[in-house]
Amino acid sequence: MAVARKAVEAQPEIIPVNSCDLSVTDAPWAWAEDNASAVKRFWNKAIVDKPALFNGPVMVMGQHTLSDGCLTGEVYQTNFASFLYCKDTGLPAEAGIRIVFGCAVVRSAEGHLLFGRMAPYTATSGRVYPMAGTPDPDDIKDGKLDIEGSMQRELREEAGLSAADATRLEGYMLIEDGGMSALCAVFDFDAPSRDLKSRMMDHIDLQDQPELDEIVVFRRAGFHVHHRMPGFARTLVQHLLD
Repeated sequence: MAVARKAVEAQPEIIPVNSCDLSVTDAPWAWAEDNASAVKRFWNKAIVDKPALFNGPVMVMGQHTLSDGCLTGEVYQTNFASFLYCKDTGLPAEAGIRIVFGCAVVRSAEGHLLFGRMAPYTATSGRVYPMAGTPDPDDIKDGKLDIEGSMQRELREEAGLSAADATRLEGYMLIEDGGMSALCAVFDFDAPSRDLKSRMMDHIDLQDQPELDEIVVFRRAGFHVHHRMPGFARTLVQHLLD
């Protein structure tokens, strides 16, 4: 009897990007204002399910272009409740935004990739990602969204690793996955994955409420099928370990 094969899910494309020029605008995000009542209802339910959620300020990307290897655009400041509601409703086109963020991909001396698993009380609990986070006002520098600084901050805060101890590959890999624009960079550490994971777990264990609860080591591309991961993270594993 013939065995039916599962259709292979199409992976998002990786687009090389050399630089970013994302200007912060003072204009309000109109969609969030128009949906304020729905956002409030959504948030009140969300914090019942996950009381640790915090409605702080975050940045989202509006109009943008990609030309000659540079991602140019504008970013709005909004609150996490509006951001999460927009994401929960499937990032509708009329919202006029994309979720833009930097990803620090930790790679060991053997070429293994080390990602983090989100803790149960976070908005994306159980999902496995590179070191990444939604940018906030702390990532604004001279009126621009500092993707590089945001990425290195997440590497330090989530994993306890310093970019100064790694060799950073030039440029970014832009992966557009649904309404997300992930700007990913590889950080090569001259240490085996076993030692890197130990350092990262020690850092997590010292925190009262860490964003991550586990470090996942990918040694082969096929390992990603065993984890809950967004499409852009699967694409990275497949691309870097193929």
